Amino acid sequence: MLKNILGLMFLSLLLFPFPAVAQTDEETEAAELPAIDVRGVIRREELKTTSATVLDNKDVSSRVFYEPLDMIKMSPGVSMTHYGESGVAPPFQIRGFKAGHSGDADVTMYLDGIPLHDNGHTTGYLDTGIIMPIEIESMEIIKGPSSVYYGAHAAGGSIPIQTIKGGNLTRLNLRYGSYNNMDATGLLAREDDKFSQVYAFEVFHTDGWRANSDWDKKNFSGRWSYKFTDKFMASLNVRAYQSEWDSAGYISKLLGAPPSSAVDDGSGQGNGGKRDRYDARLWANYFINDENEMSFYIYGTTLKHTRWQKSGPTLTRPIPGAGSEQYNTHKSWGTGLTYSFKGELDDREATVTVGASYSNEKEDPRRTWSLPWGTGRARGGQTSDTTFDIKNPAVMAEATYQVLKPLNIRLGARYDWLSGDFANNLTGTHLNGPTYKNFSPKAGILYTPLEWLDVYANFGRGFSMPSVNAAQFYDGNVWDLKRRDQYELGYRARVYDWMNLEMTVYRINTVNDTSFDEQTNTNMPVGKTTRQGVEAAVDVRPHKDLRFRANYAYTDARYKDRKEFNTSRGEMVNLKGHRIIEVPRHITNLELSYEPPQGFGGRVSFRWEADALLRDPGRTTVNGIPILDNGVQVGPYKRQDNGTLDMQLNYRFNDSYRIVLDVLNVLDKKYYGSQGAPDYATGDFTYSYQPPMTVYLGLEMNWDKN
Repeated sequence: MLKNILGLMFLSLLLFPFPAVAQTDEETEAAELPAIDVRGVIRREELKTTSATVLDNKDVSSRVFYEPLDMIKMSPGVSMTHYGESGVAPPFQIRGFKAGHSGDADVTMYLDGIPLHDNGHTTGYLDTGIIMPIEIESMEIIKGPSSVYYGAHAAGGSIPIQTIKGGNLTRLNLRYGSYNNMDATGLLAREDDKFSQVYAFEVFHTDGWRANSDWDKKNFSGRWSYKFTDKFMASLNVRAYQSEWDSAGYISKLLGAPPSSAVDDGSGQGNGGKRDRYDARLWANYFINDENEMSFYIYGTTLKHTRWQKSGPTLTRPIPGAGSEQYNTHKSWGTGLTYSFKGELDDREATVTVGASYSNEKEDPRRTWSLPWGTGRARGGQTSDTTFDIKNPAVMAEATYQVLKPLNIRLGARYDWLSGDFANNLTGTHLNGPTYKNFSPKAGILYTPLEWLDVYANFGRGFSMPSVNAAQFYDGNVWDLKRRDQYELGYRARVYDWMNLEMTVYRINTVNDTSFDEQTNTNMPVGKTTRQGVEAAVDVRPHKDLRFRANYAYTDARYKDRKEFNTSRGEMVNLKGHRIIEVPRHITNLELSYEPPQGFGGRVSFRWEADALLRDPGRTTVNGIPILDNGVQVGPYKRQDNGTLDMQLNYRFNDSYRIVLDVLNVLDKKYYGSQGAPDYATGDFTYSYQPPMTVYLGLEMNWDKN
C-alpha cells in the first residue's frame, strides 16, 4: 500500500506540479535523473540525509558535451548557459543560486580536493575546461549548504569531483564533429599490492560554430600512490591545463544580427583569451585501527589568465565600441587535517569526523588596459592595477548516530574566519580588511522504516562571499557575508527492483544577498530573498538493457524585503514579493536509452527550461533613453522557454570497442540563454545564442583488465 501511495504522489507531481503550472501557460515535463541507484551508493554518510546527486564514470564518460560543465544538468534543479565564447567559463545555477561566470560565487567545485575557482575575472570564477570526464570516478552535486566540508562559495551548493585512484585500466576516446571539433582523451592506470599510478590526457580543438570562435585546450593529470604499510599510504597528484581561444563576443538580439555573427574590429582577433594552470596535491592517510584514521593534505595552484574583450554596435550605440584586456595571476595553497571514526557506540552504528583547514588565495596582480577599436589586441592605457589576498582558516565537526535501528541522526558544524588585504596600485590605496566570522550548523535525519524506503530531512546554514575583487569587501562598512539557511524534506524509494523514485521539497532563506547593478557595474546589496521548490525523479528499467529516466524541478525565487531608490524612474521601488530574474521556474529532462552488451543501442534525451524572466531587449529604452532598473525585474522583461532534443546512436562490437554518433540540438533550435549580458555604458541587453545542431562521431576503446 505504501509503495502505491508514494507512486501516486510522484505521478501527481508530474501531472500537477506544485504550485507552479497554474501560474504559467507552459506545460512542464521532468529533468534528467542521474544514473545511480538512489540508495546505498552515496560516498559519505552525511549525504544520505540530503538530496545530493552522485554520478559515476559510466554516467559521464559515455556522453558528449559541448562543455564539461554540461554534466551537472543531469541533476534536478540545475541550469546552465553557454556563452558561446569558447574558453570563457559558462554561468550556471543550482536552485537559482548562480556561479561559474556570474560573479555571485554561490557554488564551489573541487577536483581531487583542489578548489577550481579563482577570483580574477569575477569572484569565484569557475573554468571547468580542466575537467576530463574519462577520468572521473564520482561527481557529487550537493544542493545548498548541506555539507560541513565546504565553506566559502558553497552556500548555494558544492560539487566535489573525485578521479580514478587505481586499477588496471586502458581507455581511449576519439571524437570528431561539426565545426572541425576534434577531441582525444585517454586514461592509463596500473597497480600492484603497494604502488598505483594513473595518467589521463586530453587534446581538444574546435573552429567554433561562429566566426572567430576557435578553441584549443590541453589537459594532463598524473597520480602516484604508495602503500608503505598496512596502516599508512600516501599519494601525489599533479595536473596541467592550457587553454587558448578566440571568441565571437555578444550580439544584440534587438539588432536582429544572425547567431553566426561576431563582434570584430577588422583584425580577426578582437575577443579571446588564454589560460595556463598547474595544480599539485599531496595526501596521506594513517589507519590507527579498523575504526579510526587520520588524513592530511596540502595543495598548491598557480594560474595565469588573459582575456581580451571588445564590444560591438548596440541599440543606442550603432558605431563600433571599445574593449579591454584583463590579466591576472592566481596563486593559492591550502592544507588540512582530519580525524575520522566509523564503528559502533553502545552497539549502535556511529561516525565522527573532526578537522581543521587553512587556505590562502592571492590575485597578484590583477590589471586591465583599454583595447581601442581597430587595434587588434594592442594595449591602450592602463585602467586598473590591484592586488588582493584572502585567508580562510576553518574548523569543522560532524557525527552520525543510529538512535534506533531505522533512525539515524546527523549533527555537524563548521566555523570559518576570513580576512584579506587589498591594494589599488594606481591610487596607492591599501586596505587591511576586517575578519569575517561565520558559524554554520548542520543537522539531518535519516529514517528507514522499510528496507526499500529512506525518508530524510536536513537543515544547513552556509555563507558566500560578496565581490572580493572590489574594495568594498575589505572596507568592512559596506559588505557582509551572504548567509543561506536551507531546509529539505524528501524520500528515496526502490519501489520495485526495476523502479526508483525520489522527491525533495525545500526552502532557502537568505540574508545579505546581492544582485548585479548595471549603474555601478558591480554587485549591490539586496537584503533578504527566498527560494522554495520541489524536485522529483524516476528511474525505470523494464528490461535489463532498457531504461527510462526523468526528473522535474520547480523553483520560485523572490525578493523578500528589498527597497531602493531607482534613479531612472526617480522614485522608490519596493521589490517585496517580486520574482528574481533569470531563474527558470521549471526544469525538465526526459531520457529513454537502450544499451545491450552487443549490437545497436542509443538514447533520446529531451530537456525543457520554462518561465525564466529575462530583460526584454525590445523594450529597454523609452524615447531613446535607456532604462536602468538596478538589475531588478520591475523593468521590461519577457518570459523565456527553451526545449532541446539530443540523440545518440551507437554500435558495440564487444567489451572493448564502441562506435558512437551523437547529435546535440537535433531540431537545430535557435535560442538564447537565460542570462542576459548588459552593456554597462548604455543599459542595452544582449544575449548568448546557444549552440546549433552539432554532430559528433566517436570511437570508444576500452582494454581494462578486470
